[in-house]
Amino acid sequence: MTEPELAQLLTDAEEAAGEDESFRLIDRLRSHPALTAAAGHEALRAARLLAVSGDPADLPAVAALAGRAHESGIDGAGVIHAEAVDKIALFQGRPQRYGTVMVEHQGDIVQPPVDPTVPDADRTALGVPTLGELRRRMREVSRQLAVERAATPGLLPRGERFCRVWTDPDPAELRARMAAEGASAWADGDVLTFVCESPTPVAVTPVFPIPTWDAGDGLQVLSLRVERLDEAVITYTFSPLSGGPVRGLGRGSHDGRFRGPASPEELPSNDPLAGSSFDHAVESAALGEPRRVTVYRPPGHSPGDATPVVYATDGNLFAPYARRLDAAIESGTCPPVVVVAAHSAAMDQISGNIRALEYLQGFDRERFEAHQRFFVVELAAWAETELGVATEPAKRGIFGCSDGGGHALITAQRNPTKFGHVFAFSTGTPPEVSTSWSAETHPLVHLCAGTLEGGFHQATEAWAGYLHLQGAGCHFTERVCGHDLIQWCEELPRALARAWN
Repeated sequence: MTEPELAQLLTDAEEAAGEDESFRLIDRLRSHPALTAAAGHEALRAARLLAVSGDPADLPAVAALAGRAHESGIDGAGVIHAEAVDKIALFQGRPQRYGTVMVEHQGDIVQPPVDPTVPDADRTALGVPTLGELRRRMREVSRQLAVERAATPGLLPRGERFCRVWTDPDPAELRARMAAEGASAWADGDVLTFVCESPTPVAVTPVFPIPTWDAGDGLQVLSLRVERLDEAVITYTFSPLSGGPVRGLGRGSHDGRFRGPASPEELPSNDPLAGSSFDHAVESAALGEPRRVTVYRPPGHSPGDATPVVYATDGNLFAPYARRLDAAIESGTCPPVVVVAAHSAAMDQISGNIRALEYLQGFDRERFEAHQRFFVVELAAWAETELGVATEPAKRGIFGCSDGGGHALITAQRNPTKFGHVFAFSTGTPPEVSTSWSAETHPLVHLCAGTLEGGFHQATEAWAGYLHLQGAGCHFTERVCGHDLIQWCEELPRALARAWN
């Protein structure tokens, strides 16, 4: 079959009756012998057809064709060239050159990174708006979308659990509401509003790292529609974005905490502890240096009294867990347990996040295996000798959150007969194809994750599904929260009660 002239093929593709016909003709266009030499209007027509194909492999041809059309003085060709160049850069993991690519994130239109060295003159030469104008248009569209969502109760973008909404709030009404609530966050139906006194935008972290919008009179506001908001427990901090002062309702290490009316009951916290806690440096031949551990012992604990023991990671962060655990034990809602929590390694300028290297497979085999020997063999031997903790698997557990949750699952998989229970919260590592877990030999798994913590929830949910298919013992608690210490502190006593009451 003789290939038609390029101009005729372009016309046929532009006038294609349906998607199947369009796909077939564009596929022929890709291999047309005259395509590489196309110029002027034919080059622009070809660039437009390939640009809408959706195939990233077409982008270099789009950039070349549109570039030639632009050199011929064809209006609109420079913008198509710039968009193709930007998409190629982003696919390659580099900042875009011109800033033409915008994406949707939690309902906002946002701009992926842009090369700061590219001057506006380069954009103007291609017919692209200045960077400032692109960003002004982006903010305008974001605000329009947020207003439209606010007017439609329950509306969330497909696949999203929260998004920004906007009602153009009045500053005086916001201040009155803050005074009435005694807090800087409150709910109206399924919309959660945060208010902060600051002359410049801030981010609401850790759950919603989205910039606030200026409401006037020195107030910054972030209003979000949140799925299952009435069940939510959300800790928040107002984090500066531009160095300006941020004044929230200071409450220790965070600005506040929102708790929905249907959320899990808040657990009491003991300070001082009824039990006891101390730190100790455990000598480790495997690590080549001592590793600090934090030990919690319940009231009345005596060596050898068969109290269950939990081996945990991130002992340097264990204090808030200890306070809630101690109160739960004192009230009788949680059985007495001993916790031996090894501290995580510090960040290193050369090696980076040593914590992840020690906790997770696939990054640094030597470090991972050394930490496994320390945690499984040396730490347990020290605790059994010095503290007289339980040695039978049914009374031994392993606990971790985030990367520590991945560590708990990996360690239990490799040592199925050493632990009776695994407490893995918000793990970021889903089960692998090579994962092997036996319902007969492996421990009972207690999983927990928040609906608002993205990939950590997905990975934890994947573990729940995998264990269910294996017929293995598993309990999965899903909370409405982010990657937030509060959910782990509150769920640990509940999981321990499930394990040993």
